[in-house]
Amino acid sequence: MIETVTTVLFHWILGFFAVATPIISAYSVGNILRLRQVRLAWNGGRMLGYPVFSSVFLLMMALVTSLAVWQQQTHLYSTVIGLSWIGVNWFVVSVMASRRIITNTGIVKNVNEPAQTVHWTQIVDYSTEERANGVHYTFFYQAVNIKGTLSGPLMRVELFVPGSHVAPFQTLVTRRLSSLAWAETPESNSVKLVDND
Repeated sequence: MIETVTTVLFHWILGFFAVATPIISAYSVGNILRLRQVRLAWNGGRMLGYPVFSSVFLLMMALVTSLAVWQQQTHLYSTVIGLSWIGVNWFVVSVMASRRIITNTGIVKNVNEPAQTVHWTQIVDYSTEERANGVHYTFFYQAVNIKGTLSGPLMRVELFVPGSHVAPFQTLVTRRLSSLAWAETPESNSVKLVDND
C-alpha cells in the first residue's frame, strides 16, 4: 500500500514538472524574442555560461534510457522520457538565463529576472576593473518613481564583458551615457556616490 502511494505521488510530481518546465522554458525564450534593437549578446557566468548541471543530468538520462531499452524495462519508459523532457527544458532555461544582452535601451543581465534589467537612463555612475580576459563593469543606478524621475537608494548591477566585446560595449556605454561628464573618460573613472539633495 505504501509503495503504491509512493509510486502515484512520484508520478504526480513528475507530471507536474513535465508540464511546468516547458512553460518556464517558453517564458524564457519569449523574453529573448521580445527584445528589440539588440546591439550585443554573449554567454555569461561560469564555464562561459554553459549549463553544466543540466548537461550532466541529460547525459545521465541518456545512459538510463539506453539501459532501460537494452534490458527491455518497458515500465520505466514513461519515467525516463519524462525526466529527459524536464532535462531538455532545464537546459534551455539555463542557456537563456546565461545570456547577457545589451540593447539600445539598456542592459539585460538575466531575461528571467526583471530586477537585473537596467535602462540606460537609470544609470548614474559606473566603474571598470580590468581582468585577464575582459573588463568587469559595475553600474550604479536608481529606480524610476511614478513621476518618471530617479529616486531612492543607489543599486548596482555587475557585468563582466569578454575581451572580444569590450570595445563595442564601451563605445555603446559612452554614447548612451554621454550626458554624464565622467562617461567620456571611463578609464580613469572612480565610483562616485550621487548626492540626491
